Amino acid sequence: MYNFDVLLERRHTDSTKWDAMERDYGRDDLMPFWVADADFPVLPEINQALQERSGEGMTFGYTFAGERYYNSIIAWNRERHGLELEKEFLIPAPGVITALSVVLLSVAEKGDKILVNPPVYSPFFTVVKGLGYELFESPLLYNGESYELDFEDIEKKFKEGVSIYILCSPHNPVGRVWKEEELKRLSSLCKQYGVLIISDEIHYDIVYPGYRHLSILNVDEDAVMITAPSKTFNIAGLKSSIIIIKNMELREKVGDFAASMHLYINLFAYRATETAYEKGGPWVDEMMAYLEENARFVVGYITKYLPKVKVAMPESTYLMWMDFSGCRFTQEELFLKMRDEAKVALNFGAEYGSGYEQFVRLNIACPRRYLEEGMEHIRNSLANK
Repeated sequence: MYNFDVLLERRHTDSTKWDAMERDYGRDDLMPFWVADADFPVLPEINQALQERSGEGMTFGYTFAGERYYNSIIAWNRERHGLELEKEFLIPAPGVITALSVVLLSVAEKGDKILVNPPVYSPFFTVVKGLGYELFESPLLYNGESYELDFEDIEKKFKEGVSIYILCSPHNPVGRVWKEEELKRLSSLCKQYGVLIISDEIHYDIVYPGYRHLSILNVDEDAVMITAPSKTFNIAGLKSSIIIIKNMELREKVGDFAASMHLYINLFAYRATETAYEKGGPWVDEMMAYLEENARFVVGYITKYLPKVKVAMPESTYLMWMDFSGCRFTQEELFLKMRDEAKVALNFGAEYGSGYEQFVRLNIACPRRYLEEGMEHIRNSLANK
């Protein structure tokens, strides 16, 4: 029903992914596989809804979250994730990292110790440090096939005074979907040491067959969940996210702080969110089937043509974590080879934590033929070593 093979022309639209490569890579003639947004046409009903809202005779005055907005979020989470929510649990916010900052500023004091699991989404580092908190790290363990939480190290860090734990669920960039027993064990540790879990679940709709995302709120009702339609429906530029808190005392703290800062989302974000969650189910299902085939193509291609590179089929996200350590490049050599020979823009591993300098993150949310061309560029560049 939907066509994901269309290659959109996104240059000269102030697209970060397509128009910021000169700024971040020093050249603008690269194939972009970096910023985590998709090169797929947006759900048609979203375009229609925004066009109707901006039609002739319309104004753009102050707006607020109406019942339709709340009901769409509640229905989506019940039907897609088995998560029962109430309107009172939901706090709109303009973006997941803004939402994370709001929660931290609401509940933490300067100098508080906050734990993350590298390799992990880089804004976690910048937000924690930038807001004046002390960053603690518990690196994920690699078992030869996938990454796991290091519960012994997590508990050690809790004993050292960590008060807040930022969980990436599903995990970006390694693509793990945490199992129920992992989340329950994590919740139990947090309860034992009085640690608040803040769970970034922005990728929770992008889960491959054989895996099931479980929200932290289904195992810990005192946790904070942050999510958004932005990754799922490729509407990150509209800045719509949701802070979800069941604990009333905690919710009042966060809600009051957000209100004091006037951190609301805009009227187009409200309309896009409503439309996505009301009408986007079939679109997401088709996109996931397409992404699964893209991921399988990359795994097969690397297995066949690039045996020194290691990659695993992701459990979630449209991001693939690729290990180039077998190629024996320095960090600088890998960057220059990908930029100047392969002519692809990738996210490089050092961005996600120390010790990952030989890794890259590849965004596969693009038409298959474009992904095939990008992989050929990488293959040809490595043939030149």
